[in-house]
Amino acid sequence: MHSGEKMGKTCEGLAIAEYLIPVKPGFGGFDEPYDRASVVFVGVPLDVTSSYRSGMRFAPASIREASANLETYLLSAGVDVFERLGISDLGDLRIAPTDILETGRRIEAVVRKINYDGKLPALLGGEHTITYFALQPFPDAFLIQLDAHRDLREEYMGDRVCHATVMRRVLDKMPADRLLQVGVRSCSKEEDEFARECGIQTYTAEEVMENPTVIASKIRERVGNSPAYLTIDIDVLDPAFAPGVSTPEPGGLTTVDALRIVRELGRLNLCAFDVTELAPPYDNGAAAFAAGKIIYEVLASFAKRD
Repeated sequence: MHSGEKMGKTCEGLAIAEYLIPVKPGFGGFDEPYDRASVVFVGVPLDVTSSYRSGMRFAPASIREASANLETYLLSAGVDVFERLGISDLGDLRIAPTDILETGRRIEAVVRKINYDGKLPALLGGEHTITYFALQPFPDAFLIQLDAHRDLREEYMGDRVCHATVMRRVLDKMPADRLLQVGVRSCSKEEDEFARECGIQTYTAEEVMENPTVIASKIRERVGNSPAYLTIDIDVLDPAFAPGVSTPEPGGLTTVDALRIVRELGRLNLCAFDVTELAPPYDNGAAAFAAGKIIYEVLASFAKRD
């Protein structure tokens, strides 16, 4: 069924319908009707606060294209995600180009509706700022952040709401002990001091690479069965594996490292997840395919738990 037909039948009369642009084919190319879906994808092509490379607006399309060219059967889990999960794709969010807060309100409304309907929201970014808005419907959740950067600045170049401040804004509303940063290898002195003062649990890229499974087990023990929001900035990968990102930072995870850790994190009590900061104009396809594969691993683990 065409995404637009699904959206019209399931969202008619709801505030979110006007915020969505149908896209066909959707993630993986196998769209289930919304009412039968357990996982619902939405592209969020937000791309307004980049301090270096831009182009994240093209990421949802790039990830969808890669997803259609990857196997849906995951050897690691022994699961075909499209046999185990109903997966729908509502298309892309309509961005308010000059008003990031209005865009944020739309992100929150769409995520809140999907969650209210008992489905797992899966967001294809877009810049990392989307996480702040998408997290709002989940005030009691842990946030597990896979990222090269801390994103804890109070402001950056005059902006208090941007990709470099997103986790600081999250902590305006969430206790610091519910933020876990994984794969970090770059930050300012002030960010590091702030993280230490707040007691933010941090696992550096080198710690993760030494044993991703052990780190994932520690995270799962910490989070338990509490709701968990998983955000994956694709620059958590080393530029050798993901060259097409907004801010490439050497010394990152291999794709295998990332897959090993998300296999475990997908077994958490996920309330939502996102993938952000892919910049297709600088990509040779590697980052888009890595993002698609990571998403499939999360879905396979979620399917086994579900």
